[in-house]
Amino acid sequence: MERFYDNLTGLPGMTYFYELAGAECKRLIALGNVPAVMFFDISGMKQYNHKYGFRQGDDLLISFSALITDQFGDENCSRFAKDHFVAISDNRDLEYKLHSLFDEWKKIVDTLNMPVRVGVYEIDTASTDIVVACDNAKVACDMLRKTYISSISYYDKKLEEDIERKEYIISNFEKALCERWINVYYQPIVRAINGCVCDEEALARWIDPDKGFLSPADFINTLEEAHLIYKLDLYVVDRIIEKLKKIRAMGMIPVPQSVNLSRTDFDECDMVDEICKRVDAAGLDHQLITVEITESIVASDFDYMKQQVKRFRDLGFQVWMDDFGSGYSSLDVLQDLEFDLIKFDMRFLHKLDDGRNGKIILTDLMRMATALGLETVCEGVETGEHEAFLKDIGCCKLQGYYYTKPLPIERILERYSDNDHIRFETPVEAPYFDVLGKFNLYDLDWALESEKEDFDRFYNSMPMVIMELSNDSVRIVRSNASYREFAARTFPRNVGSEFERFDTIPQQHRGSFLPYLIECADTGKRIFVDEHFPNGNTVHTFMRRIAINPVTGIRSVAIAVLSVTEDIKTVTDI
Repeated sequence: MERFYDNLTGLPGMTYFYELAGAECKRLIALGNVPAVMFFDISGMKQYNHKYGFRQGDDLLISFSALITDQFGDENCSRFAKDHFVAISDNRDLEYKLHSLFDEWKKIVDTLNMPVRVGVYEIDTASTDIVVACDNAKVACDMLRKTYISSISYYDKKLEEDIERKEYIISNFEKALCERWINVYYQPIVRAINGCVCDEEALARWIDPDKGFLSPADFINTLEEAHLIYKLDLYVVDRIIEKLKKIRAMGMIPVPQSVNLSRTDFDECDMVDEICKRVDAAGLDHQLITVEITESIVASDFDYMKQQVKRFRDLGFQVWMDDFGSGYSSLDVLQDLEFDLIKFDMRFLHKLDDGRNGKIILTDLMRMATALGLETVCEGVETGEHEAFLKDIGCCKLQGYYYTKPLPIERILERYSDNDHIRFETPVEAPYFDVLGKFNLYDLDWALESEKEDFDRFYNSMPMVIMELSNDSVRIVRSNASYREFAARTFPRNVGSEFERFDTIPQQHRGSFLPYLIECADTGKRIFVDEHFPNGNTVHTFMRRIAINPVTGIRSVAIAVLSVTEDIKTVTDI
């Protein structure tokens, strides 16, 4: 009889269980009940065996077999292999029985995290093959692989459709690449400070001749599970390169293109080398390709991914952290790994309308990124209110449907020829706008530097603004909320966001402030200015030139309002 029973637990073996379960299934249906096959998977047995040894591991399996036989009977349970068990029962009070089993199992494993995942397949006819029923229960159980608490999953029509869709995706993937059913769409990333497209993100879209539009959430997850995603990501890189070469041949301005990479990409090939070879063969600058890596990818194998990020950056590729804030290790990752930019998960924006907490958190995270010298992108921008808020808190770049949805290259070229597109930033100007975008208007580190002792008489929570000067005009390009409030109270008419000629500025500013602003912009001097007003108040400001646009020659000057007093001071050059 040994061949009919499992040597360790004494439960019926797989083959014998099929025979017993088939008979039990017919008996339950004859009684008017609904049979349910359950597939059990104990998570964490490998680690348990490694830590405590196989003898204790076997004892744990014996304990689990006792739990399921207590609930479902000796002849209705089986150990299929390792830590996988199967049982059959009618579906009455099934979840109550399973949750009771979970509770008893928790007492056995005590503080250890060893959840039990259960897949359930309910049998509707006596003709159902019991082997198929067990397979379907296992499929339902496998859907819980990323679940880390004891859970139950039912096999249903939707799950069956999901399985069929996954099988279709995997079996047709190579053809989809060859026939170009998979298209690459591009969504612009707009620089907040100038409203120009400074980057574009490449996104895969599968438009199937039979199935129609397949959701990226479906085919990307499926390809990741099948370890085929690296082929898709390299395919996207190839399409990006085609696009860049086409744009260059047309005399258009190329901006950096970002591609999203998956963790399994790095398991299947040397992704750094593969991308580098392709870009070099096309004769393109590495700066035109940006790599986006999610926080979860880095956390999966930190030391290894840290090395890959460094390799990319050493070769001149920019590396962005995507979906920042979607997990719990974001701040640790930023502390130990160098990125060029962090992209905030769109869920931050979706929570802005829920109350002030969302705004406070996003504002402080944005300030932290700026203090670290990182550029920022916030995705999911859908309204003018989103745009205004993100500009106010210093977000460098913006992305979302407010500007445009992702578009194929053909549509981008149509918009370009129709002059119905957002203006593209020139690569020569990009470093200039990088400086302005990352400039922090919420602390005085930029002003302190070696002159900190000169600021001891001033407080450092203050209005700040960035102004741009041409040869004969000036405008405000960025300001914080404190400055806008201060200006509304102090100035009868202030300079706006459009360039205004010097000779149209009110005499008060033209005589006591504008000359020093021009001097700072022209010479690069750091200047303290005391501007006296007719009411007897004196506004104490500090200004410093921070960048010069290499194309237009426009100079940008950062200004901090240090205090307002009735004291009479003198202008001091630094």
